Amino acid sequence: MEGRGKDKASKVMWYGYPRPMGFAVFSNIEEDYSRIFDDLRNGKIPEAEVVDRPDLPDLRALMIEYAKYRVKKEFREDQYVRKFYSLVPEINKSINLILEKVMTFGLITGVNYNSDDPCRFFTNLEGLDLPEDISSMMSQISSSVTGLCAMRSSLIQFLSERVRTIMPNTCRIAGEDLATELLFHAGSLRNLALMPASSIQVLGAEKALFKHFVSGTPPPKHGILFHYKGMSSLPARRRGRAARVIAGKIAIACRADLSRAMLDTDKMLDQIREVMNRK
Repeated sequence: MEGRGKDKASKVMWYGYPRPMGFAVFSNIEEDYSRIFDDLRNGKIPEAEVVDRPDLPDLRALMIEYAKYRVKKEFREDQYVRKFYSLVPEINKSINLILEKVMTFGLITGVNYNSDDPCRFFTNLEGLDLPEDISSMMSQISSSVTGLCAMRSSLIQFLSERVRTIMPNTCRIAGEDLATELLFHAGSLRNLALMPASSIQVLGAEKALFKHFVSGTPPPKHGILFHYKGMSSLPARRRGRAARVIAGKIAIACRADLSRAMLDTDKMLDQIREVMNRK
């Protein structure tokens, strides 16, 4: 059974494959060409219909449209992630600014801020025993901020899921949060994939690097790679070597992500752990 499948796959053309009773043309190829070509690229054989004389569409026209589809799908998806990621600190800033002003009402409302979660504080502002107009205004403020909190949670969940789709290898090496941060600072997945490991190592430390070139201060050992799990707990003398190894693995992973290839990241993670655990 497996041999017959391989034999059929070896004869597959862009529009179909030969069958004993005629030629099987992929169903609805003119309208559904993007899915059909995606399946062919991934080694899948789409559904086909047997016809006597296939009336084939223009391959050149379909390939041009498919190229446009792929550019839009694969090279702009990372830009949505970057834009959405840039909203998270702005939402945090808005929540904290409103919190700073409303906290002063603690003596009046009896609701004091004693938690690291401002969203919980605003939730407690609803339904207070206050004059109707004041209570109504407090409820509006509370609803607005809890809405921002809900939006932030949705954004973070969306970013985590989407970056795993765009950068699966990098996420397995660095985690979703750091992968998103690297993508944001690099500008695009393509930019990140074209960077040498040495540039990835100091990504996010541009000011310190500029100061090193201008004033001769010691060069930065790392940039946002400081956020890599376990990096902050390492002694300062060991962070540079660990950051170099991590940056090298991330560089390989990003290039694989750009070309839609999958890596054996377990071995790479073992090498990183070995360096970080070395005394």
